[in-house]
Amino acid sequence: MNRLSRVALLAALLLCLAPALHAADALDRAIAHAAALQTDALGTVAAAQRALAEAQADLRVNHGIETEARRSRDPAAIAAAGEAVQQAQALERETGRNLAKARDLLAARSKSLEDLRSWTRADYRPRAVMVVESGDVRHRTPGGHEPQDLPALRAGERIETGPGARARLFVSGGDAEVVLGGNSSYSVTQDDAQGGFVGQLEAGLLRLRAYVRATVGKKFEVRTPAAVTSARGTDFTVAHTPAGDRVQVHSGVVAVTPAAGGAEVLVQAGQALQIPAQGPWPAPQPLPPGLDDLPWEGGR
Repeated sequence: MNRLSRVALLAALLLCLAPALHAADALDRAIAHAAALQTDALGTVAAAQRALAEAQADLRVNHGIETEARRSRDPAAIAAAGEAVQQAQALERETGRNLAKARDLLAARSKSLEDLRSWTRADYRPRAVMVVESGDVRHRTPGGHEPQDLPALRAGERIETGPGARARLFVSGGDAEVVLGGNSSYSVTQDDAQGGFVGQLEAGLLRLRAYVRATVGKKFEVRTPAAVTSARGTDFTVAHTPAGDRVQVHSGVVAVTPAAGGAEVLVQAGQALQIPAQGPWPAPQPLPPGLDDLPWEGGR
């Protein structure tokens, strides 16, 4: 076999292995993201500790001033010092509560990271892995059961987020990520190595990034009762409310088709398509300047 033939054979093997290689990416990327969240939580704890120490120092100073005021027997000075002490005590209590919350968050993120790392030791590689970023996030099976292995999401299962919550789903193949905002409900309806990843957004807001679909040949779709949005190596947002859907494209291009069938609408980067609950669809419109991030709450 000559050198050219060997190169061609190697390229063919790599193409065949591409889905398998990317199957490991979901867990690896989830671990990296969870580690970054843990680092942020460590910083939050350190900042909360400093704030508490400063509040305690202020309280000691005000106690000293109050003592001196009492020695002077000046009613006005005693009253002012007493009020300052009360304010300092309130601040100490508040910073103490903030520190407790920061420590709870750090504990939760450390446990999440350790759980994910334990999968690599057990050689468990799920195709879709969820990382909870904030708030109340629930994982439900079709029968309503809440699995203990919260991060591994399978076809037929659903993520539900509470107010102000946020969750990120890492998907093997295409380096894809699905980010859910608060008050959202999202079900995975298809997830296979060759065919694609299809999800149903029942309520709320999500953002999907699928960077290298052309390399791995995997499709990514978001379905709502009104429309089917297909990724073409892109970054886009879908919001679903009773009033209709809104699709915003941040890079690349997406194809949006009525759920009941009809003509495909292409939405380019920097455009948005407002889909009414009933009636004809308008043409895509330019996004307002600077509108590239998300109002991370469903229903807005």
